[in-house]
Amino acid sequence: MRSEGYALCFRCQSHLSRSTGALADLVLPISYSPRTWQHHYNLRTYKGTARSEQARRSLLAVLLLFLRDHLGCVATRTGAPPTHVITVPSTRRPGVHPLTDLVGSRLHLPWIDSTVNPSYGPDDHDFHADWFAPALPSSSSPIHALILEDTWTTGARVQSLAYALKVTGVTTVAAIVLGRHVDPTYAPARRLMDAIAEPVFDPIRCATETG
Repeated sequence: MRSEGYALCFRCQSHLSRSTGALADLVLPISYSPRTWQHHYNLRTYKGTARSEQARRSLLAVLLLFLRDHLGCVATRTGAPPTHVITVPSTRRPGVHPLTDLVGSRLHLPWIDSTVNPSYGPDDHDFHADWFAPALPSSSSPIHALILEDTWTTGARVQSLAYALKVTGVTTVAAIVLGRHVDPTYAPARRLMDAIAEPVFDPIRCATETG
């Protein structure tokens, strides 16, 4: 969270400085994900060794509903609809990301693959320009990438991937995140927790409406 008088929080300012501004053109979190909420539990249990099918169905429904109603918001903000889709590669488990497996071919967009630099571990929360190496398909038309991510904590992985996509030649990068993590025990987050405690989740609204 940002402090009073600052436009960005410490982490986002760090990403901006380290990337020289080559970050995602748009980041759209679908919902907050406080640690004690069901949404957070779903985001933890839809993947792993004992995957919850109920969590997978719930997250897929939330994501597809949001994309149905708000994929146009991405095009409006970035200037073009996505032409390709990619998930942030896992730094814990090699292989196909659970979110890639969950979405499959439902978006009717080609997937972009990426390798991971093993120098950075799963507990690394800093931006790294060489964290990911996406393999772009040959295309005579501009590529507009849509990053799908399950959880945003510091944003380091999403923005590191966005940077890698841009320096590789992608024209625009938008990221849609299922859950913006919130630690309810973190004192500066208490005002936010109070603000989101009562309103019912409205899938018609999206973060682009707040500027």
